[in-house]
Amino acid sequence: MWTHIASASSEDSRLDLYERNGLYMIRANGWELMNGEYHASEDQLGRLAGLLPSAPRPEILVGGLGLGYTLASLLETLNKGIRPTRARITVAERSGAVLRWFGTHINPRLAATLSSRVRLVESDVAAHLGADRRWDVIVLDVDNGPAALSTPGNAALYGEHGLARCRDSLAPSGHLLLWTSFEDLNFVERARTVGLSVTRQSLPLPNRSDQAHVLYVLSRQPLSSVDRERLGLDG
Repeated sequence: MWTHIASASSEDSRLDLYERNGLYMIRANGWELMNGEYHASEDQLGRLAGLLPSAPRPEILVGGLGLGYTLASLLETLNKGIRPTRARITVAERSGAVLRWFGTHINPRLAATLSSRVRLVESDVAAHLGADRRWDVIVLDVDNGPAALSTPGNAALYGEHGLARCRDSLAPSGHLLLWTSFEDLNFVERARTVGLSVTRQSLPLPNRSDQAHVLYVLSRQPLSSVDRERLGLDG
């Protein structure tokens, strides 16, 4: 049974933190937003974010800290890279409670050992987008998908205007990564409409062959067939 640890409220949502056997779960307005028992897709999202940038000093923006699995995997991938990088990572988490929980309950060890090149900021990821930004990778892991919002205001990120803003915030060879709990063909069509190339990876849930999490990679320049194969992405 999950044990309730803490709660926090904002103008448009209530967050609840639960623990079971050393793992954590966060619910938003009673709806399961993230669960530490199933984080293979978040791990893979972090790996992709670490493998995609070609710049020696990539700038990476992660929208949503959550339980920290994506960040941990990203850091591990960068540290194991064949070519050392001096990536700078900004994690924009709109909930101050989630940031506190990360440092006090969820993963205090990682929180205490982050280098100065990793910034955890209490901020909406949208505040870090704009034509004057040039991110090599933007990761969006703030909802269960473009049509399954934890916060109503996030809807603006997934429309054509929001996707165009993300596109303009990327470096010329940059990539926008999106975690979603289901396939969303309407979202794919909108991404292509604003000129982004779309590849994807589907990750079945353990013991649930009927369900899968989907990782979308939206790129300003199409990935080569060699890169798609290397990263395990479908066109």
